[in-house]
Amino acid sequence: MIEPLIPVLGASNPVGHVIDRPLITSPDGAIWYVSNVTVMLALATVVTMLIVIPAARRIATGKGRTVDDMRAQGALANFVEAVCLYLRDEIFRPILGDQTDKFMPMLWTFFWFILVCNALGLVPLVDVTGGLLGLNHGHGIGGTATQSIWVTSALAVTAFLYWNINGLIKDTKGYFAHLTQGAPWYIWPIIVPVEILGTFIKPFALALRLFANMTGGHVLMAALFGFVLSLFKAFGVLGLGIGLIPLLGAVAIFMLEILVAFLQAFIFTFLTGLFLGQLVVHHHEEHEEHSAAVEH
Repeated sequence: MIEPLIPVLGASNPVGHVIDRPLITSPDGAIWYVSNVTVMLALATVVTMLIVIPAARRIATGKGRTVDDMRAQGALANFVEAVCLYLRDEIFRPILGDQTDKFMPMLWTFFWFILVCNALGLVPLVDVTGGLLGLNHGHGIGGTATQSIWVTSALAVTAFLYWNINGLIKDTKGYFAHLTQGAPWYIWPIIVPVEILGTFIKPFALALRLFANMTGGHVLMAALFGFVLSLFKAFGVLGLGIGLIPLLGAVAIFMLEILVAFLQAFIFTFLTGLFLGQLVVHHHEEHEEHSAAVEH
């Protein structure tokens, strides 16, 4: 009875739970047309739209100012509105100032899409479809899209282009001036290469942080479930009793992963907004203040 659950319990190699697998390939198998990550990206896109678009329509009616209106608006719309307002008013308005509303749609999109990708990874689709349904040659269909370094890199590159293009459009002179950080000219040969290097390190850090956090937790959970299977094979029914210890540990890690799913979506979005603010707000204002001081 337990054999069909072997993939669910982690089998012998927990790393297998975080490796992308092809679903549709070229005849020679060299090119992957569709993989688990592709499916999860498409699913995350659909789920994000199903959450945000209906909520936005309800919020756009102007309801939600009284208790009765909030009840009529619905729990989902209230949740989405509360999160969006918190991000806009408490997190990004101090950073972006009067330009906050201009950039919030993109920042909200980052947050909700990454959150949904992270949350879908907590649903054991790959284990159920593989171990119980036998799909994809027993490997299953599912997983966490943000477990793929290619996905997190694509998100980071998008964020990188977003804040740099907006910085150039907002204040081209100030954008290049920030590379000197106001240092004397004889320091420029040192400070400018460092700033240029830092510009490209930022998206790398964004991609690696999200990838590592979403991968590490899943590997740990799979390893703990694998202990349950190993104990059962070694001690039989007695092993299942001892296996309650790693099982409870896995449950605790799962709860932590729920927090991490929200936290990593927030951190990625916050840092994107912070880097954006450094280019379109702070340096622009510093340039204006410097010009005013010179004129005075």
